[in-house]
Amino acid sequence: MSKDFLKVLAFVLVILGLFYMMASSIPQQASLPPVKENLDPAQIKTKADLVLIGKKIFFGKGQCALCHTIGPSEGARAPNLEGVGAKLTREFIYESLTQPDKYIYKDYTSSPPKPFPAQMPRINKPPVNLSDAELLAVMAFVQQLGGEVTIEPRELAAFLPPPKITGDSEAGRGVFGHLACADCHKQMSAILGKYASEESLRAAVVRPAGGTEGKPPHPDFNRKLSVKDLDDLMAYLQTLTPKTGGKTGN
Repeated sequence: MSKDFLKVLAFVLVILGLFYMMASSIPQQASLPPVKENLDPAQIKTKADLVLIGKKIFFGKGQCALCHTIGPSEGARAPNLEGVGAKLTREFIYESLTQPDKYIYKDYTSSPPKPFPAQMPRINKPPVNLSDAELLAVMAFVQQLGGEVTIEPRELAAFLPPPKITGDSEAGRGVFGHLACADCHKQMSAILGKYASEESLRAAVVRPAGGTEGKPPHPDFNRKLSVKDLDDLMAYLQTLTPKTGGKTGN
């Protein structure tokens, strides 16, 4: 083996060693999935609390800030969201997040302009895969960008496990009477038999899907209940749930 070859080999090994040392000196960061926000309806008491959670998801798990900016930016890959809360309805925000491909835009850099659908992924589907509760929080954050937040913290109760609070059925009876639930719901035991879990029952109370006996649902019902009221009402309604082989409630 010639001396020239050994010199070249030694030079190559030195260069490789230097590159290895440089690479090792760069701080390494593990690529981990975004941290899931802990959404506890008992702790989210105000709209400001909900907006704060939505902001964390926007810049974290939701990965919205990878493309969107809040303010002018030359490097933005998606529309600037500054002030959009004053321009967009709640329904439009929801649809644009969950079905962005329904909206057709035009590329005016070509002639004639070419239509194209939004390239944004559906954030309630993989890979982002926000839950319904996380989606509500992000919507609240977007609404407060120049507009009014119309999403109530109590709405999260329809999608989250019930808080670890034991309701008082007697107090719930009072809530039931105060809200005059029986004026519309005549056969409560028969109605309650349709719900397989407390979670589905909570969802039906907070976000009613339809009217009763031709009457409209109570659209602002969730605004009238505190977290404790909802727990107490759930405890009372559970006492009316039909039991197999036993008597039904009133």
